[in-house]
Amino acid sequence: MIKKKIGIVAEKLNHSLSPMIHNYWSKKYKCNFLYKKYEIDEKKIEKFFYNYKRDKDFIGFNITIPYKEKFIDLCDRVSLRAKKIGSVNLIYKKENMIYGDNTDVIGFGKIFNLLNIKRTKTVLLIGAGGASRAILYFLNKKYIENIDIYAKSFRRREGLSKNFKFKNFTNKPTFLKKKYDLIINASNAGMSHGNKINRNILRLIKKTKGVIDIVYNPLETDLLKEAKKNNIKSIGGLIMLVEQAKPSFEIWSKKDIDIDDKIYRSLISKI
Repeated sequence: MIKKKIGIVAEKLNHSLSPMIHNYWSKKYKCNFLYKKYEIDEKKIEKFFYNYKRDKDFIGFNITIPYKEKFIDLCDRVSLRAKKIGSVNLIYKKENMIYGDNTDVIGFGKIFNLLNIKRTKTVLLIGAGGASRAILYFLNKKYIENIDIYAKSFRRREGLSKNFKFKNFTNKPTFLKKKYDLIINASNAGMSHGNKINRNILRLIKKTKGVIDIVYNPLETDLLKEAKKNNIKSIGGLIMLVEQAKPSFEIWSKKDIDIDDKIYRSLISKI
């Protein structure tokens, strides 16, 4: 029997753990799926999408950096939240239509609630890409608007200000406040073989109530190490990775799935 194809699309996918997650669920729930990596050049996105539409065995795919905003206009229908966020990380077929959705907001909501910071009024958000858009959407839904965004470039400021409420956008860490209730890293800073978190931001950790770092490789980033050193509540990105994958698999498989400890043990062994 030919396996149905699902997968993940990006420019580079060397360290992606998504195949491990979805292929584990495929086996556990007896789905005839094979989750593959699709590394494609930006110029070939439309060709890839056209081939996907024509392939009856290709059920759907996830999208990660840097293409989450590139696929949204190619879909026939887009969920209201994905439209508001301005990016999709899930593509699926339904009734001869191609649908796009954003499950990053579901994954982030899970770790935000697990961290359980009381009276979160001021937030520092590091990064201004697709993940940041999902996080801003979630925070605004929680009526949190006193948000400072720190990013290396002003290029995305205007796009974010059209859709979300926040206070300041800066590329100079010296312009940040002295204290925030919550610090969130939604950039690739701190990632294995990536850029380091700015030292000025690390100094803010000791005065915050909580830290979220959506990076999951390494498991303990410099931001999380600093939080641990100062006894600050913190959570990394591995739970978000699994929680945002769950609704994708449920849509493709039409099954309700449970997240068990085995999947986390398997993922940790590969990091």
